[in-house]
Amino acid sequence: MRVLVVSHRGIAHELGHLQPWLQSVASGGLRRAYREDGFSGLDLDAADLLVVLGSPGSVATGHRTAPALAELALVRSWALADRPYLGICFGAQVLACALGGNVRRMPGTYRALAPVPLEAEAPSALAGPWLTWHEDAITRPAGATVLARADHADLAFRQGRAWGLQPHIEVSAASLERMLSTLGVPEDQFRPYVEEMALQERGDDPPAARVDRLLAAFAEEALGR
Repeated sequence: MRVLVVSHRGIAHELGHLQPWLQSVASGGLRRAYREDGFSGLDLDAADLLVVLGSPGSVATGHRTAPALAELALVRSWALADRPYLGICFGAQVLACALGGNVRRMPGTYRALAPVPLEAEAPSALAGPWLTWHEDAITRPAGATVLARADHADLAFRQGRAWGLQPHIEVSAASLERMLSTLGVPEDQFRPYVEEMALQERGDDPPAARVDRLLAAFAEEALGR
């Protein structure tokens, strides 16, 4: 399988807890594509699985920029062809819009490091706890199955072979600190989350193990493995 990962170069680009699984499935190669380079020359036919990571950009109504619209077109083409897709945070928001859902800008940033409320169709591994940190809220597409939902937004959904996950399942304590520092978030706003994640990483059920279980469920449904 050939895997293509879309991200920025220096913000939310680290594969973190995704990396071992991606390397295990990417028998045909793991490629990176960076938003700063644009998408005009990107060969989607050379990939079997598309993974889209977070971004400070937005596809929320009234906040879409030209680069975000270009990425939205790319994801729409991929998802409507029912090709395997995994979108995290911004990647989930792009997927929602691509399939006819909605993303809206909230009055403030939502931050939590906690279990997510699962719907009946969700794999148990999705429960978390996960870090959720976003200011744009998803309303899932009409044809999608909601996997996790909070009061303010749909947190995870799937449609066909495409999954959108708002929680940052990929981040570690160290990568979270680097990401939020790069984004200019004041340290006092993220330090408690970094410290709690570090504790979880030393616990009996660390995030890496939970990610492995969740991605096994994704692989079974989306990749037929």
